[in-house]
Amino acid sequence: MTVLITVALAVGVTACGTVDSPLPAQARPLAPATPTPPRPAALTPAALTPAAAAVTPTPTCDDPQASWRPPGRLPSPGAMPTGTVLETIERRGYLIAGVLADVPPFGSISPFTGQFEGFDVEIANLVGRRIFGADGHVRFRAVTYAERIPVLRDGAVDVVVATMTTNCERRALVDFSAVYYNETQRVLVPRDSPYQGMDDLGGRRVCTAAGAAAGAAATIRRAPSRPVLRTVPNIADCLVLLQAGEVDAVMTTTAILNGMAAQDPRLYVVGPALSDEPDAVAVSLDHPELTRFVNGVLARAIADGTWKRLARRWLSAPFAPPPTPPVARYRD
Repeated sequence: MTVLITVALAVGVTACGTVDSPLPAQARPLAPATPTPPRPAALTPAALTPAAAAVTPTPTCDDPQASWRPPGRLPSPGAMPTGTVLETIERRGYLIAGVLADVPPFGSISPFTGQFEGFDVEIANLVGRRIFGADGHVRFRAVTYAERIPVLRDGAVDVVVATMTTNCERRALVDFSAVYYNETQRVLVPRDSPYQGMDDLGGRRVCTAAGAAAGAAATIRRAPSRPVLRTVPNIADCLVLLQAGEVDAVMTTTAILNGMAAQDPRLYVVGPALSDEPDAVAVSLDHPELTRFVNGVLARAIADGTWKRLARRWLSAPFAPPPTPPVARYRD
């Protein structure tokens, strides 16, 4: 069987989530940023200025989808509030965003331009555009699923936009925006196989990425049919293994599986949804004002139709209705 190599592999994404030097500078790994200062108090919804800061107790995780409420009015581009991480980003001249490099349609590298592209990349660009008032002020760092939290905690990136499911376990380590896309998990199999879902995969090898969607590996382990779990660093590796016949199925979020099926028409998505996966932008716990700002950007994109336009471009599957924007939930 001819193995189709995904775009990301073709351009040299390594297992550690960095990109080799032939790519443009914005696609290469970035040196860790200067360590962040002690965590500021959470800011009030009315403004993002230090003068308006008010101590907000860290809430219990009763609702992992509830985030900090956005400010009543976002600061104007190029005029970020003094003393905030937003001002630090503005003075630096660019936002640093961790994204996936081998997971279309969310984050991958175009073989035509050598640039990052996808729905998650567009979300990061919206944030950068609102800070600077123009495009071209976002530098992307390719990350694997397992790297998403570490790069935030060591200050190497400002935000991670990488199909990251918000849940209580992760909220103890990083902050999350409001949900920007509601996902489900399903199964990808060869069209000539007898499998129609997880129930048919007893004793069969099912692949997912280590550190992937919150419960992917757990869902496979607890399946009554007792499939055999296989994990790899990047979900694109699962596609290669499936094409080579080394695994029998791939499990991850539906939109990613649809992207794989679009690359290889010998594969298709089967079975019912196995779990819900609410995707959110991850931010350092040290910077609640940045989380609030991101939430304001997301709210505006949903209100003015930008979200729908981007979703139609990147996430609409053939013969299926276009996705609908999530309803934001806030904790304050």
